[in-house]
Amino acid sequence: MTWNTNTSFPNAIIHVDGDAFFASCEQALHPEYKGKPVVVGKDRGIAASMSYEAKRQGVTRAMPLHKIREICPDAIILPSDYETYSLFSKRMFAIMKRYGSMVEEYGIDEGFVDITGMNKPLGMDYKAIASCIKQDIQRELNIIVSVGLAPTKVLAKLASRRSKPDGFITVPKTYINAFLKNIPVEQIWGVGPNTAHYMYKLGVHTAEQFAKQEWGYVEQYFTKPHQEIWRELRGEKVYPVLPEEKTSYASISKTRTFTPSSSNKEFVYGQLIKNVENACIKARRYHLAGRKVSIFLKKQNFEIEALEVCVNRATAFPQDIMPIIKPLFEQLYKRKIKYRATGVVISELQEDMVIQGSLFENPIKLTQMKKVYSAVDVLAKKFGKHTVHSGGSLAAHNLQHASDRGNRALRKETHLKGERGRKRLNIPMLFGMVR
Repeated sequence: MTWNTNTSFPNAIIHVDGDAFFASCEQALHPEYKGKPVVVGKDRGIAASMSYEAKRQGVTRAMPLHKIREICPDAIILPSDYETYSLFSKRMFAIMKRYGSMVEEYGIDEGFVDITGMNKPLGMDYKAIASCIKQDIQRELNIIVSVGLAPTKVLAKLASRRSKPDGFITVPKTYINAFLKNIPVEQIWGVGPNTAHYMYKLGVHTAEQFAKQEWGYVEQYFTKPHQEIWRELRGEKVYPVLPEEKTSYASISKTRTFTPSSSNKEFVYGQLIKNVENACIKARRYHLAGRKVSIFLKKQNFEIEALEVCVNRATAFPQDIMPIIKPLFEQLYKRKIKYRATGVVISELQEDMVIQGSLFENPIKLTQMKKVYSAVDVLAKKFGKHTVHSGGSLAAHNLQHASDRGNRALRKETHLKGERGRKRLNIPMLFGMVR
């Protein structure tokens, strides 16, 4: 098929989506796993990612390990290794950036690249560029990705999703209606279950039916977000590819699930404080501070109990937050109850440049606190996060629970030359593992 680039692709957006990304990374590092059912999530007790071989045997996301072993006895069940997956991710995005500077890292395993106008400098058409990106990723990283090429982000993401696994779909503007014809509305990016149900009540069942509605109808029955999706489905670019890292937040949340579940009060509290430290690290990175702190404990039966409190002044320092959440933790924690996760949310954020101490606070103490955490952040950048951490989180760092799913990922058990326990090399790819 021959296309006129200007009319078929007034804009050219590529969506790259990793197929079974975590499991695919494990298969890339371990060629002996190729073609076998691989499940990642041993450390969590549930499936976080599974290869297509495992999916074909009925394994689904969040399936408990005991159930996986029942329906797929030959499954290779591995602990999560997010550090290694992030290295694959960085390398994948580096490959995408060879073909255009406008790359949006939408998730660890997916992203967009705007290649509009890059056909002439690269000396190939848009389809060839997208094909090169796919081939380079698969050849250099040995992982499988699906790719969609379209005039808008919504269409590109829909195309990559429809082509899974290991697919490549191109949607020129003249082909949009045919492409959308049999796609259920619930598969449209940005259309959730409630909106899909609402569309069905209106008699709109497919993406094509939605895209063909008149503007007056869409304006009457749908709110702005879905009006924008309607425009994107018709080939009108509404959502730009955003290469900048997100720097503005309404709130910052950190949570961690630990397995097995624990009733050890010191350990559960340590996990909560570790989340506080992580949230504060992120707040300081973006020069933010919060006035409100919420904490929650999640029980083994998934019930959640939460409390919140206001701080005297906006802060991004754990030392300010720990004394005020300790009473909240004491109120929430119940003896002999097993907990599987803790979490913290810092909200009512403002720029830390405008923070002022409270009326009765020693300004010298506040200045000293800033210096201390400035030094902590420098050490973390050089030697790794939590190189220096509070005594309150010590139990979370030191206490280990005996379990058949407590073994560590290979990457965490091995060091490359120049690495220490809390100092990792910022390398783009990793195949030379120490065995």
